[in-house]
Order: sequence, then C-alpha cells, then structure tokens
Amino acid sequence: MEIAIIGSGLAGLTAARHLTEAGHHVVVLDKGRRPGGRMATRELMGGGRADTGAQFFTVRSAALAESLGLWMEQGLVLEWCRGFTAPDGHPRYAVRGGMAELGAHLASGLDVRQSIRVDRVSRQAGRWRVTWGSGHAGPAGGIDADAVVVTSPVPQTATLLADGAEVPDLTYEATLSLVVSLDGPSSVPTPGGVQLAGDPVWSWVGDNLAKGTSHQPTVTLHSTSALAAARFDEDESTLLDSLRDAARPWLGEARITDAQVQRWRFATPVSPWPERCLEVTSGVILAGDAFGGPRVEGAYLSGAAAAEALS
Repeated sequence: MEIAIIGSGLAGLTAARHLTEAGHHVVVLDKGRRPGGRMATRELMGGGRADTGAQFFTVRSAALAESLGLWMEQGLVLEWCRGFTAPDGHPRYAVRGGMAELGAHLASGLDVRQSIRVDRVSRQAGRWRVTWGSGHAGPAGGIDADAVVVTSPVPQTATLLADGAEVPDLTYEATLSLVVSLDGPSSVPTPGGVQLAGDPVWSWVGDNLAKGTSHQPTVTLHSTSALAAARFDEDESTLLDSLRDAARPWLGEARITDAQVQRWRFATPVSPWPERCLEVTSGVILAGDAFGGPRVEGAYLSGAAAAEALS
C-alpha cells in the first residue's frame, strides 16, 4: 500500500517506521526544514545548542520502553535525572546533542521530504491526492496515496481536509520559548531543570549544558500559556528584549551572547482526543499529541496506533 504521512514530528516518523517495516511504501511530507517537529534544537552564536520545544521525555509504556532500550544502547538517549526540585524516582530522558537528534535518527532511511507545505488532501479516482504549492524547496506538486496519516495540529489539519472529512474541534495552548547562550554558568540549580508553578512569566527553565544538549552554557525558558496568549503576535524586538530581562534571575552573573525566540502556536493540546488516533474518513487517519496525549510518549504511541490501524 502507498501511504502519505503529513508531518515529520515524532508521531509521523513513528508511523512511517512502523509502516515501512510492515512492507508499505511511505512518503513523509513536512513544511519544516528538518525532521522532529516540536523535538527541536537550535544552534546559537558561540557554538551553543538549545532545545526549544520538548525538553525531555518519560516512559510509562512497554512499547516506548522497548525503543528506549535500543536508543540507549546506541548512545542516542541518556537518563538525565529522576526529578527536579526533589528526586521522585521517575527517570527523565534527554537526547545527546539535542532532542532534534532523535527526529534525525528516526528519519534516517525513510523517504522524508522537508520544506513542503501541503495545502490539500482530496479524494480523486478512488485514491487520495496530496498536493502542495511552490516554495523555496521547489515547484508545486502532488502525490497519490491509498491512505494518508495526518499528524499536523488539528486546526491546520481541518484546512487540509476541508472538502473531505469532519475534523474534531480541538484547541491548543501556545508557548513562547526563549533560548540564550551565555559566557559563563547559569544559576539554574542542579540537575539543570526547574518546573515552575505560579510564576507570571515562566513555566520551565532548563540548562542545556547540564542536560547534555550543549557543550556551551545555554538556557531554555518556556513561557506560561497565559503570557503566550497575550503576547504571541508582539513585535520580535520588543518581545525579545522583555523576555530577556525576565530571564535574568536564572542566568547568574553570565553575559548573554545570543538570544532567540521560538513561537509555538500549537504547543499543548487542551483536551486530547480519548483515542490514540482517529480515522475521520476511509483511509485518512489523524494522529499526534492531540490524540496520544501532550507528551513525547503520547506522540510516539499515537503514531504507532495510526500505523497499526493501517497494517
């Protein structure tokens, strides 16, 4: 069977690997420049690296535990810590060199086509036609498939399937991610991560050097959803200056050598769908963290469920 997957985040790549291993011909299409989706890592001036999206992951299912064992044997994944403010016994896992490295690993050997912005999925002559317009990656084009797995945020999915299926009305909270490189150590306490509750600006602060993402001091700070909702479309320069000032208490005496903002409009699904995936019409399956749950593991399990539904 020929299958098109829209989105090269963890759900899409997991579905693609499972379906390829089952003998199907799979093509993955994604508008981003590199695979991984919200498992994203940025390069900063001075050689620092910072995770801008997912910061770590936990494992509760046997399915992900099996993959975790392989990733750890390969030296790709490491156990970061077992709690932040205080140990709680539950391992948090990070990816050496940044979370994006897991996406690159999963994409290896697959037919993954980046910088393609799919604009429509329509039924034609008994098959599904997936089309996209011209862009910096090349001319407009399209492919035909027997089935389609769509892992993009659900509001975006609704525009792709406007003529072909009824998509559930699921909503998301946004996040603003500030990443900064420093000329000295941060003041983020051991083990290098803090989950905040009640802070007016930040919900998370992470030290990428402590985590093993970077060889240089870099810090990632995630805003609260309330702040992101209020300031998401603010001018870049004004927003960057304000967030940089708000980050100062976590940076110690170090000087900021670079600072960048990443805007995640669909960071966290508010009320995930109760099933791991959803077939909205014959041969079109929706997957992603809005179905598996708002964590790395949820996206992985959703992608696996989508693949099982088509196998």
